[in-house]
Amino acid sequence: MANPLNVNEVLDRITSLDGAPVELEGVLAAEPEGYHLLHYPHSERKPDFVDLSHRSYPPSVILAFGTGSLQPNQEALSKWLGKRVRVHGILRSTPLPKGDEQTIHMGLVTPARIEPYSVQRVTAEERREHDA
Repeated sequence: MANPLNVNEVLDRITSLDGAPVELEGVLAAEPEGYHLLHYPHSERKPDFVDLSHRSYPPSVILAFGTGSLQPNQEALSKWLGKRVRVHGILRSTPLPKGDEQTIHMGLVTPARIEPYSVQRVTAEERREHDA
C-alpha cells in the first residue's frame, strides 16, 4: 500500500475496514494495559471517538499482540514511544463497554485494534516522502 492509513481515517471507516489487512501509521504510545497508536500530526488529532450511544473513548488504535509467533519486542518498542511507526496487520473493531461509563477506566478501551504482523519505525526518508 503506497499511502498508509492514519488513525483518523481508520476511526472514520472502522465499519468498512473491520477484518481487512491494513497498513496503519501513527505515533506509538503506551499505557500499563499495552501499546496503541495515536494520530499524526497531533494538531489534527480528534478529541475523542464518540459511539452511537454518545459515549466517548480515546481516539487511538490498540496494538493487539495475541499469543502467536509475533510478540512485542519490548526493548525496541520502548525506544519508539512518541515516534511514528507503521503497522501492517488485520484491523478489528473493538466491542465497546455497554452501560456504566466507569468500565472504561478498567483498561485501555478504544474503538479499534490492529493484530500486527509487522511493526516498523518510519524512517526519515519515508516521513519526507509521505509529508510531501
